[in-house]
Amino acid sequence: MKKILFFLVLLIFPVSDIFAEEDSEGWERLADMPEVRSEMESSAIGEKIYVVGGITNTNHISDSVFVFDTKTESWSTGTPMPLELHHAGTAAYDGKLYVVGGYMKGWSPSNALLIYDSVKDSWSQGKDMPTARGALTAEFVDGKLYAVGGFNENSRTENEVYDPADDSWEKMSPMPTTREHLASAVLDRQLFVIGGRAGQVNSDANEMYDYTSDTWKILEPLPTARSGLTASVISGAVFVFGGESSLRTFEENEAYIPEEGWFTQQPMPIPRHGLASSTVGDSIYLIGGGVVPGFSFSGITEKYHNTVVPEFGVLSIVILGISAVMIILFTKPKFQHIIQQ
Repeated sequence: MKKILFFLVLLIFPVSDIFAEEDSEGWERLADMPEVRSEMESSAIGEKIYVVGGITNTNHISDSVFVFDTKTESWSTGTPMPLELHHAGTAAYDGKLYVVGGYMKGWSPSNALLIYDSVKDSWSQGKDMPTARGALTAEFVDGKLYAVGGFNENSRTENEVYDPADDSWEKMSPMPTTREHLASAVLDRQLFVIGGRAGQVNSDANEMYDYTSDTWKILEPLPTARSGLTASVISGAVFVFGGESSLRTFEENEAYIPEEGWFTQQPMPIPRHGLASSTVGDSIYLIGGGVVPGFSFSGITEKYHNTVVPEFGVLSIVILGISAVMIILFTKPKFQHIIQQ
């Protein structure tokens, strides 16, 4: 019996090593965006990522649409937006890109909803959002667009939902923590809203919205409070990248797994804020953003993959737990007596 236990332990430890392979996570630098910018947004439709608006290095507000083909890893352009916008929210659904809110010239907050048809390469306009605001975040959940947070004279808690089926808006339960320049992602039909700031104070808030009950749940805080960050989902985790404070631009890459918590991952090769991110397949593409706090710009495009999250996830913990029990059974005299019987 002792020999059987010994060989079981030897077999289990190599299995746990598989779940911590270093080559399961990594970064790759791709072709730069054709024009440097920050405070733009992106969303993926199929294998293409659409990057809209933003502020360029001349402090010019852009109406440009850049399209990154993840299959060929090359850039092209689309029909420009009807408005020049920065700090907008974007989300994709059913082959269309929805651009909501943001700032126009003179930092005037917008309530416009612009809709881009990726097949026709053309724009239309939906019903205006109830509350004009920029520096918000937007996501589709089960066919409806949720526009959360933002700023217009003050930081906001608004949570307003758009139904493309009847071109209508509805006010929902507000976000618990007031903030703008925040990030969001959807995992398992739940909307996670993370980080941001209110005024000059960065937030570590991590809150989850359940649209089925119109309720919010406060979760374990983001380990590194930051604003101007971005978030995307792969491997069953929400990955949160970059951001800024008044002192520095963040390289942090922190992953959140519901019911497990936060895990530190490989940092960004080039720290940035005001960047965009989108998931295609099993990779996250991070685009543009400023390399120093405040007004700065880049065209940097990076690809991040992580097929094992975290290094010690639930399965690894279970395996290690079983191994520990076996070791105890193998070494404790009183258990040895039972085994020998």
